[in-house]
Amino acid sequence: MADVSRRAFVKTAALGAAAFSTAGILAACAAEEKPAAEEPKAEAGAGAEPQTEAPAANVLSPTKAPDAETASNFETVPDSKTVVGTTYENLLAAIEGETGATTKYQAFAKVAEQEGFTQIARLFNCTADAEKIHIELEYNLAKEIDPATEKPEPPEVQGYDSGVNLILGANGEIYETSDMYPSFIKKAQEEGNEKAVQVFTRAKLAEAYHAERYLDAYNTIDEPSDDKYYLCPICGYIHKGENFTACPICLAPKESFTAY
Repeated sequence: MADVSRRAFVKTAALGAAAFSTAGILAACAAEEKPAAEEPKAEAGAGAEPQTEAPAANVLSPTKAPDAETASNFETVPDSKTVVGTTYENLLAAIEGETGATTKYQAFAKVAEQEGFTQIARLFNCTADAEKIHIELEYNLAKEIDPATEKPEPPEVQGYDSGVNLILGANGEIYETSDMYPSFIKKAQEEGNEKAVQVFTRAKLAEAYHAERYLDAYNTIDEPSDDKYYLCPICGYIHKGENFTACPICLAPKESFTAY
C-alpha cells in the first residue's frame, strides 16, 4: 500500500507540474498575441496624449446667507475690549472705527504704490471702499434713531512698510469681527433692533474676509499674482479671483461687484 501511495503521489505531482508548465506557456503566447490596442497606456510624459478634461474649478456658489441666530462664529472673544452702550451709541462707535479704518487703508494704499506693490495697493483701496459701505449703512440707521447724527472727522494716520501695514490691517479686522461687532449684535438683539442686527452682522462677516485677504497678501508679498479683487456693493465682502458666482454674506450676484 505504501508503494502504491507513493506512486500515486509522484504521478499526481508530475501531472501538476506539467499542467503548470503548460499554463505558463499558454499565458506567454497569449501575451505575445495580445493586440496593441489592449496594451496598458503609457504614463503621462514625453509623447503622451494630452488630457482633454481638466478638473472642475472650486467655485464659490453660496445659496444661503449666514444668520446671527444660527451661525457658529458670532461669539465674542474672552476678555473683550469693546465698551458696549445702547445700539445707537454702538452705531456711533462703529462709524468712528470704520472711518479710522478707511483713512488708514487709503494711506496704506499710497505706501504700497510707492513701494511697487500694486496688487496690495489695490487691496487697500478696495478695503477702504468696503469700509465706506459699512459707514453708510451704520450712519443711515443712526440717523433713523437721531436725525441730528453727524459723521466724525477722519483721524490722522501713520503708514509703515507694506508688510507691517498688512498686519496692522488684519489685526484691526480681526478685532472687529471677533469682538466689536459680536458685542454690538448681542446688544441689538436684546433691544429688538433687527435692522441693527443685520447691519452689524454683514459688517462683522465682511471684516473676517478682509482679515483673510490681508494675511494672504502678507504671506505672498514677494510673489504676488495679478488676480483682481471684487467688492460686493451691498455688504463690503471682498473676493480675490474669478471663482465665485455670488456674495457668501448677502448673496449679491457677481455681476454687481466692482473690480479692483
